[in-house]
Amino acid sequence: MLEFSDAPYRFFEAKPSAPVIALGKFVNRAVFLKAPNHRVSEIQMGGAIAGLKECMAKGDRIMFAINHPTHSDAQVMCEVQRRLGVQGSFMAAYDVFLRSPMNAWFMQRLGNFSIDREGSDRKAMAAAIEILKEGKRALNIYPEGNVFLTNDRLAPFLDGAAFIALKAQVALDDAEVKVVPVSVKFTNLTAPRDAVTARMRQLAGDSGYIFPQGSGDDPVAAVLGLGQHVLQGFLERHGISKDSEVETLHDRLKAFSEKLMDEVCGKLKLEGKMACLTERIAKARSRIHQLRTDFEADPDPEIAMLSDRAILAMRIHGYCEPYLTERPTIDRYDETVERISEDFYGRIMPRAGARRAMVEIHEPISMRDYSEMKLRDALPSLTGKISRTVQSGIDAHNKRNDAPGAGMAD
Repeated sequence: MLEFSDAPYRFFEAKPSAPVIALGKFVNRAVFLKAPNHRVSEIQMGGAIAGLKECMAKGDRIMFAINHPTHSDAQVMCEVQRRLGVQGSFMAAYDVFLRSPMNAWFMQRLGNFSIDREGSDRKAMAAAIEILKEGKRALNIYPEGNVFLTNDRLAPFLDGAAFIALKAQVALDDAEVKVVPVSVKFTNLTAPRDAVTARMRQLAGDSGYIFPQGSGDDPVAAVLGLGQHVLQGFLERHGISKDSEVETLHDRLKAFSEKLMDEVCGKLKLEGKMACLTERIAKARSRIHQLRTDFEADPDPEIAMLSDRAILAMRIHGYCEPYLTERPTIDRYDETVERISEDFYGRIMPRAGARRAMVEIHEPISMRDYSEMKLRDALPSLTGKISRTVQSGIDAHNKRNDAPGAGMAD
């Protein structure tokens, strides 16, 4: 979402309960996956499942590194791991635990624990490493750090997952830590144009936008017009008006992101030539992660603020890239409307139609191959390998996707 929670952080530790976990798996399968916010009717699994099971049989410690395209990823992975016979723990954003005391109680008894923005607070890192050392449960991590609602394209991966896996491997003498990249792709099983159009009309009415005559004949143009209106309102609330010297919305969005990153990079003392805004954001987030995992330094409350600004810059900058117009599929059309709506209303939106989740389990990556390297060299190397592997799986999903969502939104 364009705005982020500023609720004070507190750590929620995992308190796994076998009866609650069993109940949770049943309720997830029978209720949550079918609920309006998810509407997952099918889950297809493939890939190196035999290799994963072989690692489990040997007693290897398992970390799943998963892309985070939607708000349904945890529910899908919970069902995937039930089918695989895996007991898993999720690092979940702390604001999920703050929704209600009952929600926090169940999340903890399901074996999950909280993580501050960027997944880098000390207690969470220590808890994650301990889970791998114990080996009773697999660890589930989303290296992107946030949901960016770009189902076909990854946001830059943070080094947190690699850091945790390598630290756990160093602490283990007789066991091996394996990172299992997982590619998740959602696709619509119908062409939900009526539902998406209804959402656009509601959003237009609530935001004061009037569609140009004849725009219904071009759904992509209609989405772009509505999105520009909503984003312009956001920029004006942050002091960047239509009368700015910057001429187009694209340039205003870029200017806003640049303004945010000038502040972040200045505070972090990041210097040197960087090719583009995406690289600046990635390097800033990496530096923030380094600062927040320096256990010998005193915590700096300003880092949380800089983290939020870097995420916001990435979220805004994402609108500048031709995600929908590059390939205007029904999936991307639906996803873009969802994204604009979520950014306007500040809440998760119900799904427009039934979906299929495609899950690719990739070959496990041994941490022993990286643990002998210097940490500063191992982290970017391992993170890059995980990211490339996950993106390759998403690309493969798209090539073989035969669902209506893969069709063009015309």
